[in-house]
Amino acid sequence: MTLFPSVYYISPMPLIQTDIETFEQIVINGSAEKAIVVAFEASPALEKLANELKFTIAKLDPEDPNNQQLAAYLRLSAISDIRIFKNRQIVANINGSLPEAELKKQLLPFFLSEEESLLLNAEEAINFGQASAAIKILQKLFEKNPSNKKGCYLLAKAKVMTGKKEEAKTLLQNIKEGDDFYNESKSLLELTEFYEDTKPPYDKAYKLASQNKYKEALDSFLDLIENKQDKEGKAKKAMITLFSVLGPKHELTWEYRAKLNRLIYI
Repeated sequence: MTLFPSVYYISPMPLIQTDIETFEQIVINGSAEKAIVVAFEASPALEKLANELKFTIAKLDPEDPNNQQLAAYLRLSAISDIRIFKNRQIVANINGSLPEAELKKQLLPFFLSEEESLLLNAEEAINFGQASAAIKILQKLFEKNPSNKKGCYLLAKAKVMTGKKEEAKTLLQNIKEGDDFYNESKSLLELTEFYEDTKPPYDKAYKLASQNKYKEALDSFLDLIENKQDKEGKAKKAMITLFSVLGPKHELTWEYRAKLNRLIYI
């Protein structure tokens, strides 16, 4: 098998059968254009992700004795093993029996554009509280492509985390109704305005939120509601806004939305 042949482009297909005779053409040459997944078994989750992320699964028949040499080369030992080829070489080994969400998380970086990959890295940095690192990535992306609304929103979120609220407001005001990330931007903008309210009894909770201590802030807002101190309804509004900023899947959103509902409806 020639490991560095001339490029031979294979049009993306969700699933294509390969063997030792066609592997060079389909996988090695094909991966020069876009990453390709190699597997013995294409599970429903993997096929679903192939359609969603627009990648090809090159499937090997484990019953074909001619594929034993190829399986050894790929070090495929389990039926669920996955190999990812990119630029004509193996770049990742993945367990294909993972739950769909985790499988997607591991596959995603190989099927994103450079800009999408950088946005993903910045978003992860923000989630881990590394706002300064996120700003370095996002500032360059924003200067290159200011029309990317996700990049604009994430940059604003990182600036809020570092106390640069006026700069964040300017960015958020550029995201108009109908744009991607408009609702998230509107909520974040409302949150920056809450930070300016320093009047008791809300001042402690707002200060915690401004320091990105979201759990402590939610506890503080919840105490105000439970102790009948939220006469203006600001604590409830602030909690709902924080849920929007954190996102519907965040564990704090799930936990504190349930607590808020219990206080309101029980």
